[in-house]
Amino acid sequence: MISTTSMSYVLDEVVSAVAYEVFYDEPFALPVLFDMRTTTRRRERLASIGGLREYAEKTKGSEPAEDDIAQQFQKDFIPVSYGKQVPIERELVDDEEWGLLVDIGEQLGYMGAYTMEKLAASLWNDMFTGSTFLAEDSLSICNDAHVNADSGNSQDNSGTNSLNFNGLKATRTAMRKFTNYEGDKIAVRPKMLVVPTDLEEEGWELVKSVGKPDTANNNANFYNGMFDMLVWDFLTDTNAWFMVDPRLMKMNLIWFMRIALEIFGTGNLFAGTRKIGGYFRAALGCRDWRFVYGNNPS
Repeated sequence: MISTTSMSYVLDEVVSAVAYEVFYDEPFALPVLFDMRTTTRRRERLASIGGLREYAEKTKGSEPAEDDIAQQFQKDFIPVSYGKQVPIERELVDDEEWGLLVDIGEQLGYMGAYTMEKLAASLWNDMFTGSTFLAEDSLSICNDAHVNADSGNSQDNSGTNSLNFNGLKATRTAMRKFTNYEGDKIAVRPKMLVVPTDLEEEGWELVKSVGKPDTANNNANFYNGMFDMLVWDFLTDTNAWFMVDPRLMKMNLIWFMRIALEIFGTGNLFAGTRKIGGYFRAALGCRDWRFVYGNNPS
């Protein structure tokens, strides 16, 4: 039997069940582009080191060669709280307006996922300007003068190439020439394009066409099947695009979930109004920039 004590609980459970179902069903890009980690701390601090070189030949009975490693940069991730609530009037329950309550649950779940997706996209939309999100060297994530902690080994992962065959080749070649903090080559394997809605067709032709589009002899397309492509409606620049090494991206583009989405209820439904809302707490950011090369033609 539903009593005055249990009514609010039942109401919260109905809304929560719907909210969580919608939240986990949204096909958003956040878990594809970020390494999703949990944390119980008020701050996560990660560091990058340099100084470790390749293995040296070792003679029998001797100790291996020793390197002195040094911290290059450190990066703090500090969770921020996000929340939203809506009032539920007693009359909605009296009149059995359960459809409306389901709608409220759907919206709470959807907007929780939507808010996280927009936060994730805000980092990508800020890659060239660095007004909010920076790489660990305190420069914009896509920058033409990345440096070591000692200001040496300047490198570039920002260009103005258009999304075409020439731009694809130039970007892929540049990424494969990235070096580590010591100036040594590293294994960068660009295998993904991240593009806005406006470049979906151009991107598809580049990475899916068997032959080269718009050529008289239709030569075989070297890039056919080489890249996965993520078309992201949340990117705001219509012609900026990114080439990514997914493995390095998951090592350096990080989302810390301090508190996963919670659906809560407060207030007395029988006294007037009960509020139902959602809450989560998270931090996101970028460590090393070497997972991406961004192009902003204009």
